[in-house]
Amino acid sequence: MNRTRVYITAGFLTFLFFLVWIRLVDIQLLNRETYIKYIEKQYYTKESIILPRGSILDRNGDIFAISVPTINLFAIPKYLTNYQKERLASNISKILHISKWRLLKKLKYHKNYVILAENIDKKYKEQLLELRRELEAWNFGIIDSSKRFYPFDSLAGTTIGFVNKKTGRGMEGLEFKLNSKLGGGTGKILLMKDAAGNPFTIEKEDVSDVQYNVEISIDKNIQFMAEKALRKLVEIRKPKEAAVLIVDPNTGDILAAATYPNYNPNRYWRYRNHRNIIFQNAYEPGSLAKPFVFALAYKKGILKKRYYCGNGYIKIGKRIIRDHASFKYLTPDEIIIHSSNVGIIKIALELDKDEIYKNFLKFGFGKSTKTFPGEASGIIRRVYGKAQVAYMSIGQSWIASPLQIAMAYSAIANGGYLLKPRLEKAYIDAETGKREEVPVKVVRKVLEEETVKKLKDVLKLVVEEGTAKSGKSEFYTVAGKTGTAQKYDPKTRSLSKTRYYTWFAGFFPVKKPKYTIVVFANEPQKVYKWEHIGGGKVSSVVLKELIDQLMFYSKQKPDKRPASAKY
Repeated sequence: MNRTRVYITAGFLTFLFFLVWIRLVDIQLLNRETYIKYIEKQYYTKESIILPRGSILDRNGDIFAISVPTINLFAIPKYLTNYQKERLASNISKILHISKWRLLKKLKYHKNYVILAENIDKKYKEQLLELRRELEAWNFGIIDSSKRFYPFDSLAGTTIGFVNKKTGRGMEGLEFKLNSKLGGGTGKILLMKDAAGNPFTIEKEDVSDVQYNVEISIDKNIQFMAEKALRKLVEIRKPKEAAVLIVDPNTGDILAAATYPNYNPNRYWRYRNHRNIIFQNAYEPGSLAKPFVFALAYKKGILKKRYYCGNGYIKIGKRIIRDHASFKYLTPDEIIIHSSNVGIIKIALELDKDEIYKNFLKFGFGKSTKTFPGEASGIIRRVYGKAQVAYMSIGQSWIASPLQIAMAYSAIANGGYLLKPRLEKAYIDAETGKREEVPVKVVRKVLEEETVKKLKDVLKLVVEEGTAKSGKSEFYTVAGKTGTAQKYDPKTRSLSKTRYYTWFAGFFPVKKPKYTIVVFANEPQKVYKWEHIGGGKVSSVVLKELIDQLMFYSKQKPDKRPASAKY
């Protein structure tokens, strides 16, 4: 054998080996990830599944929202016979009570991977797997998934919000706000493909763990009472919108937030409107503004013994502002008790206009509390003339949310402290159970003790003798204020004489307040043609029953001797 030829052949083979070695180094070390991705793209396909989220619990541990394990059904029709397709459609239809023809359509008009049904109760899994074995339909399969479920349906619907059934992410309300805490969203499953590129088996799942369960401040039972009372108001008065908000004035906890309109998060797609008017809308507060002007004047010591109320009207420049009755002389207390526009305007005109504006800001008006997604900040502007002072003092020309009203009146109830509202009470680690409490937060001190005492005495008389007396409790003392604001009519470019916002805001029992309540209605209708629409009459159907129910529920003894009691 020619030695030269041997050397040449050996050298050539060594060179080839060296090239192979370089290629292996490139594949295994230098560009490993690139090639793995290329292989996965060629031999795998990813499909989305809905991941479970943490639960939303009320303050007593009852579940408002929970992720329920479900299954999705898929098939690869090109590998199924016509007989298998027919039997699958027929049997799945009987088991799940869904359309056979819709299933057949998917099986006949798709060749590759197709989802037959989503979010199916997991209890059907074994039955469907048995059907798969019976028909030997190995290209029909099941993927574990999850869906959001709300056990109490529409109870607190606009506050809880909902999770999008396609993305697994919160879209409204607390579900949206708590996305980062609750987790969820979509995960990926890796389906292995055959040589023709068709998926045929699940290789692995790429999912994330649930992060936290969240305990909120709402009490399911109080929410139920509030919604029941609200339904009664809506049935009688037929307003465009209405709300009942109940807050613990000592902590800022929102115990109930009942709204009309409302919706069922389990079927959120059937509703056009998902707004929560307690947090996301703002309205003119009407006479609810008067106690805050009164408080400022009382603090400064400028209140007179009596005010002449002009027989029911006052002229400010070219504008005439009227009362709901013809009052002559009223004391400062009587101005609040009988809700005299003229009287409070005369008090306001003796105050510095900038102090009035800053006083309303101090109580939290004009600024969002950042408690709820899309929360309204309200609008309150500086005043420059007498007419602006007059309208600001009677709660017109500026707007506030029901939440802001509740927190301002809670400041009177709790001794003068403006609190930040609290909807989330604690975050609970889903794996360890460790609790992270959300602390009560005092924003600022807004009233002195002497002013608080005076306001409580006057507001108690509003309910006992004044504009809110139709809603007073027989067993418990209540302090509060009614409000009625005329809506602006764009057709006449003036305030409407038939369309109103009506309010009641107050707290009870008066000495040691346990609850603050706000009742609101947008354009409530008359029951009788002759009646005058006002906050007291509209809200009375809510107050009478709800106050007693709340106090009995919290096992509070009556602090008032019933008028019906025998002496």
